[in-house]
Amino acid sequence: MERKWHGRYPQKFRIRAVERMNSCDNVLRLARELRLNRGLLYKWRHRLDPANDQAQSEATVRNSTESTLRMEIDKLKRLLANKTVEVDFFRGALQKVEARRRNSGISGERASTMQSETSLQGSLSVERMCQLGQVSRAGFYRYFQARAPIEESMTIRSAIQEIALQHRLRYGYRRITVELRQRGMNVNHKRVARMMRNDNLLTIRRRELPWATDWGDEVEIYLNLASRLKVGGPNQVWLADITYIRLKTEFVYLAVVIDAFSRKVVGWALDRTLQARLPHGALRQAISNRQPPPGLVHHSDRGVQYACEAYIQMLWEHRIIPSMSRPAHPHDNASCESFLKTLKREEIYANDYRDMEDLAAGIEEFIERYYNRSRLHSALGYRSPEEFEKQAETESGDNRQMRIVWPANETVYP
Repeated sequence: MERKWHGRYPQKFRIRAVERMNSCDNVLRLARELRLNRGLLYKWRHRLDPANDQAQSEATVRNSTESTLRMEIDKLKRLLANKTVEVDFFRGALQKVEARRRNSGISGERASTMQSETSLQGSLSVERMCQLGQVSRAGFYRYFQARAPIEESMTIRSAIQEIALQHRLRYGYRRITVELRQRGMNVNHKRVARMMRNDNLLTIRRRELPWATDWGDEVEIYLNLASRLKVGGPNQVWLADITYIRLKTEFVYLAVVIDAFSRKVVGWALDRTLQARLPHGALRQAISNRQPPPGLVHHSDRGVQYACEAYIQMLWEHRIIPSMSRPAHPHDNASCESFLKTLKREEIYANDYRDMEDLAAGIEEFIERYYNRSRLHSALGYRSPEEFEKQAETESGDNRQMRIVWPANETVYP
């Protein structure tokens, strides 16, 4: 029994619409022209022309079959690529083992466990290699760690011991790591620290520095320029400080002058007294060694040795501007304090000195032949002070200018 259609569109209109749909190229434009939904046109054609619907169904089945075949082809291509990787992996492994065995005359089992096993990995992950070799990852790591890295570990350990002895146990694991990398050994700092700990190379003693003495306000105090300076080259700012050193039978005192730009020690003096002649000797040595230009800033604490009339007069004679730290602001002279800590930790506390003459020889060896010339400084990008200054000489003049910013309500006292 034929089904009767009920709706707003008569049968003749529907037939003409389907005929136009079969003959036109753009069904969407036809639907807009007739003000109909495109799905409604397909619905009418399905009801009026079952043969056309059957053809469409056959086309759908054909397209589905082609899509399935295309997916199967892609799957086969991926499988072929994986098999190619596997063949290349095993071919490369066999070639390397055979070549190693011919060159060294060792057995195939031992030849396959040399240090270059990881060079066969390429783009393969460890998990994929274990799948190809049909072994577990845990077994691979146990086997690899037991045999492969022995020679590499011994090479690195030997280099660490050589560097540590060369620097007389003054280098920590960070500086040794940098020097190893400069030698072409890409080693993690944690591994270096572990090896040094196992070899008992982390044995430098540490002591706390004493608190600085407050000498009061009995002498003239000069403005603190250190916090207002941006140093761009050597001989622009010098930092000075005094520390004490305890020997077996006496206390001696050390005065140093360092360049704030390169952290190089430009002058030092050792004496049994804290009188003004102690920093005078360090300053005279610094002036003789460096011949600074006029306008150099000399920064120190407010100790009476630096604020006394004789010391200030010596600064003005060489056209050097004095500068002094504020109370409770020791960080203005932090570079000098850091050097004194390094000197005590790496040289003084690591040795036993008979008397002041023996101590002076050790300090001269440390400063003149080691610290200034070869010790890597972390604040200088792990370069020695002399190397840092030589590199600064090649830079443009604008970068080496010292800039000072003055607050409006402050002046410099002569």
